[in-house]
Amino acid sequence: MKPKIIFADAFNLQPHVRENFHSLGRVVQLTLEERERLLSEVSNAELVIAEYARIDEELLQRGRSLKAVLVYGTGTNHIDLEAAARLGIPVANTKGANANAVAELTFSLMLNCVRRTADAHRYIREKNWQSGDSGELPETFTGTELRNKLLGLIGLGAIGRRVAAIGNGFGMNVCFYDPNLQSDPPPESAACTRQDLDSLLHRSDIVSVHAPLTPATRKLLNGDKLRLMKPSAVLIVTSRGGIVDEEVLADMLERRELAAAGLDVFSNEPLENSSRLPALDNVVLTPHIGGSTMEAVDNISRLLMEQAAAVFSGNRPDNLVNGEELKKFSKTHLSP
Repeated sequence: MKPKIIFADAFNLQPHVRENFHSLGRVVQLTLEERERLLSEVSNAELVIAEYARIDEELLQRGRSLKAVLVYGTGTNHIDLEAAARLGIPVANTKGANANAVAELTFSLMLNCVRRTADAHRYIREKNWQSGDSGELPETFTGTELRNKLLGLIGLGAIGRRVAAIGNGFGMNVCFYDPNLQSDPPPESAACTRQDLDSLLHRSDIVSVHAPLTPATRKLLNGDKLRLMKPSAVLIVTSRGGIVDEEVLADMLERRELAAAGLDVFSNEPLENSSRLPALDNVVLTPHIGGSTMEAVDNISRLLMEQAAAVFSGNRPDNLVNGEELKKFSKTHLSP
C-alpha cells in the first residue's frame, strides 16, 4: 500500500508536482480549519506537509508512523520542534526557496514607504488630481531616496542576504544584527557590517526584519527597542508577526515618532479588525504575500518533492531544522 501523505493546509503547489505526490503516496488534502480531522488522519500517516497548520505534541504523539514533517516555506513557529525530535521525527523546511520573492517584496514595501506611491495612486484613483494642483504635488508626494541610506537588517539568513545584495544595488550602506551567525558574511556575499541591536536601531534609516519567530525573538522589538529608532526611520517586517510589538508600533506611527512602516506579517493572521494599523496614513500593509510568486512556488514545489522522495527512500530530508534537537535524543525513524 502506498504511504499516506497529509497536506495539512491549502498551500500552493505546481500542478505537476501535486500529481507527483499522488504518484508517490495516498494524499489527503485538508484545510487549516480541519484540526480534528488532522488529528484523526495523522494516526497512520507517514508524512505531513504544512504551511501554517499547528503541528504540536498532541498531533505528533498520534502520528505513530510519521517519518517526517515538511514545512512549506521557512517559518517553523507553528511546529513543536523539540517534541518532534523527542519522538525521532525530523522536521525540514524549504529555506531559501522563496528568498528572492520575499526580498523583492521587502523593497516594494520599502519604496512604497519612502516614495508614498500607494498614496499617490490613491490620489489619482479618487480623482483628486485637478487642474491647478501641479504646483502642490512635489511637496505633497516628496519622498526620499534609498541611495546612501543605512539599511539595518535583523537576521542575515538566505532572505536577509538577498535583501543586503539588493540594498547594495540601490547604493545603500548595509549593516546587520544576527546572534546566530557566528562569523561575518563571506567576502563574495553582499557588503554589510555587523552591529549590535541597539546600535543598528539607533543608526539605521531603514530597519528590515528577517528573523524567525522563536522564544528569543518574540517581541524582540518592544517599546524600549522601537524607541531607539530615529523619528525619520522606516520599519519593514516581512519575516513573522510577533517579533514587533504592534500596539507600540501603532502608537509611535500615530505620534509621528516613526516615519513609516511596511508590514507583510502580523501577530494574528488574518489581521484583526481591532488593529489600528490599517487606518494609519504612514503604513503600507500586505496580507503575507512575501513568498507568493510563480518562481517561489516552483522552487518550493520542487524542493518538497525532493525531500519527500528522500524520506521514503529512508534518508533524512535536506534543510533539517531540528537537527540539534534530534542529536539530544537517541530514538530515530530514519537512518543517519
